Amino acid sequence: MSEPVLVLSGIERRFRQGATTLPVLRGADLTLAPGELVALVGPSGSGKSTLLHIAALLERPSAGEVTIDGRACGRLGDRERTGLRRNRIGFVYQFHHLLADFTALENAMLPQLLAGRSRAQAKARAADLLGRLGLGERLGHRPGRLSGGEQQ
Repeated sequence: MSEPVLVLSGIERRFRQGATTLPVLRGADLTLAPGELVALVGPSGSGKSTLLHIAALLERPSAGEVTIDGRACGRLGDRERTGLRRNRIGFVYQFHHLLADFTALENAMLPQLLAGRSRAQAKARAADLLGRLGLGERLGHRPGRLSGGEQQ
């Protein structure tokens, strides 16, 4: 079996609410292998989004460790965390954050351009990915002309 791409160990997250500390996550553990699919389900307010934000290095845990590709991320600075997010993590938000004036193709090109790829490389990669998702005929459509599922 290959090495895990993501390991969450003993993840805790607490939020301060005035003088009170609200525990949201307590000792969460997760290990994901390459290509593995996981569904994270639970009632509203149970910490699903918080756990995903921690796994994607968008938030820091109050305790525990996030390891990506064998690299412990707890002590990484913002620049290193941003680099890992840009190069190793894909994240689909519950509510899409597409630029309304850009086409589907242009929106999909943005992460590639931010990662330093040429415009031609970014365009080819974005067109390929959108094609694989069944959106090959929708490359020139702006977000307002795409369904909610297509926007995700």
